[in-house]
Amino acid sequence: MKIVIENLEPLGKWVLYEYEHSYEVAGDLLLITNARIEGLPSTERRFYEVFDLNKVIILDPKAERKLEPEDLVKKDAVVIGGILGDHPPKGRTWQLLSSKFPQAEVRNLGKLQLPIDNAVLVTKLVIEGKRLEEIEIARGLKFECSFLRAKRTVLLPFGYVVYEGKPFVSMKVLKLLGFKDGCKLSWNLTDEEMSEVDSLNQARESL
Repeated sequence: MKIVIENLEPLGKWVLYEYEHSYEVAGDLLLITNARIEGLPSTERRFYEVFDLNKVIILDPKAERKLEPEDLVKKDAVVIGGILGDHPPKGRTWQLLSSKFPQAEVRNLGKLQLPIDNAVLVTKLVIEGKRLEEIEIARGLKFECSFLRAKRTVLLPFGYVVYEGKPFVSMKVLKLLGFKDGCKLSWNLTDEEMSEVDSLNQARESL
């Protein structure tokens, strides 16, 4: 069994940091396809060139059925789209991946949109026999930093596994977004904070 990330993004820092973090948690279970990345298990071949599509499950938030341990019997790979999330979701996994390969089965990992590394972790836990209902997922992250008299707040409106008592998130990604020593990290955003993210995104799209 392999957890496959089919790369579908330019290889910028954010994507690479999530791939590195995925490898830290999944180890030899992981294979990144459609990109050759030094230091990570990867190939320029597409996932459908490596695996029989009839023995593959593609993870897509739009899928009707959730992933269960029983689904993995006689399967060779679970494929995750290497796609950075949008909020609200734009259905890019369906557009770029699952709609193009009807031979593969399709499953979801719950109602919350997960970053790539968290989708890898949840898949690994399901492979190990856990059910989605047994995996704690935080609804979003927030970090707050104070610099002199200025205060900066960053909201990440995605699902994060609470793993070993804290959210599973790449520190490299947080630092890329401005997280520094002394910043305060919290999780489980309020409805008001989620709405604030929605409003910001709508404003950006109208520019």
